[in-house]
Amino acid sequence: MLHGHKRSSLAVALLATTMLTQPGMPQAAPGDALGGEFQVNSFTTGNQLLPTVALDADGDFVVAWTDYSGQDGSLYGVFAQRFSAAGVAQGPEFQVNSFTTGFQGDPAVAMDADGDFIVAWTDYGGQDGSSYGVFAQRYDAAGVTQGPELQVNSFTTGNQDGPTVAMDADGDFVVAWTSFGQDGSSWGIFAQRYDAEGVAQGPEFQVNGFTTGDQSELAVAMDADGDFVVAWTDFSGQDGSSYGVFAQRFDAGGVPQGPEVQVNSFTTGEQLLPAVAMDADGDYVVAWESWNQDGSSYGVFAQRFDGAERVAGDFDGDGNADVLWHNTSTGTAVVWLMEGATKLAAQSIGAPPVAWQVAGIGEFNGDNKADILWRNTTTGTALVWQMDGFTKVAAAGVGGAPPVWVVEKVQDSDGDGLSDIFWRNGSTGATLVWRMRGFTKVATGGTGGVNAVWEVQ
Repeated sequence: MLHGHKRSSLAVALLATTMLTQPGMPQAAPGDALGGEFQVNSFTTGNQLLPTVALDADGDFVVAWTDYSGQDGSLYGVFAQRFSAAGVAQGPEFQVNSFTTGFQGDPAVAMDADGDFIVAWTDYGGQDGSSYGVFAQRYDAAGVTQGPELQVNSFTTGNQDGPTVAMDADGDFVVAWTSFGQDGSSWGIFAQRYDAEGVAQGPEFQVNGFTTGDQSELAVAMDADGDFVVAWTDFSGQDGSSYGVFAQRFDAGGVPQGPEVQVNSFTTGEQLLPAVAMDADGDYVVAWESWNQDGSSYGVFAQRFDGAERVAGDFDGDGNADVLWHNTSTGTAVVWLMEGATKLAAQSIGAPPVAWQVAGIGEFNGDNKADILWRNTTTGTALVWQMDGFTKVAAAGVGGAPPVWVVEKVQDSDGDGLSDIFWRNGSTGATLVWRMRGFTKVATGGTGGVNAVWEVQ
């Protein structure tokens, strides 16, 4: 029933192991199992598959799954079971979908800090009037339904399926899904925001900016304030080689924060099936499968992202490391002038467009004060700001490289007292040094390279 890029479990019954240490839960050493594994589904006839789980701030949790046995009276249905932080079932398992004609399955669940939760799923029975559609049901912390089930997708032509859902601490939530043909080119990623009462916030919107071919296999995560990130697989060769993983950040109002980003730096072959998690402050991590990157079939790789870059450098020439802060959501850059643990002064030094990210801190003009190397994550162009404390005394582009080349180090490679730029190809591992004199690239040279699984320290 899925559109071809998802993989289903072959399990017959749902089994779970609690390995969580939360207030109110039995305490054990970090990572130790709390008791034995336990069966989640009490109805065992036929197949129960595709589990999804969410947890609140106290450790209470809910598991939802697809029943393939006709338990709801008509082919497939969505069921769930609540548990306390101690792993004790809270009431019996319950049916989530109230519309039962045909197939309902492929659930996703999210929970707020107080235990209120939302389950989203795909209806394959034509409930939205046209083939597949995305629906959801809200619950309070006691498992009581809050209003009727919701039709999430407003565009109904063809297939909308594969939902994923995330919820903030107050119960506001976002549902994202794939839609066929809506963006004019095969599968695309769409989303809809809701407040804690289940009221849609604005219209549904497209997540992926690059629309050629197929973008699907999505995941979504949200921070405590409602900022969120969606990750997905691009099947069109956007990263230059077969499949790649991309992501787009949004603020709590649904406004994109910068352009979509390529998550995987190793691009040979297939990188696909992302999962994403975000902490309360908006820092997030994306994990995915990569073909043959580890030398043996598929392996699992991950990339961390920070909502605010922090880079140390001596901006005022007093011999003490200062701190450059960069807000990757707004583009604002701020310098803290430091003396040991004391912040002497702080000031904004500008706000370049959000596509520009800090690639490194160096000393490019010989004044013994830190300068900033910026990189445009979309075009690969590099730019140097020559700094004197809080003052940008000069700025100029210094060239660029395709985005697959990343700045690994900004350092003095030739002993002339000025910083040079050490590049590395994230796909092949090849390395390259640009010898710099201020804004001028005076020489370049390859330094060989090692397999991309090796990291520069």
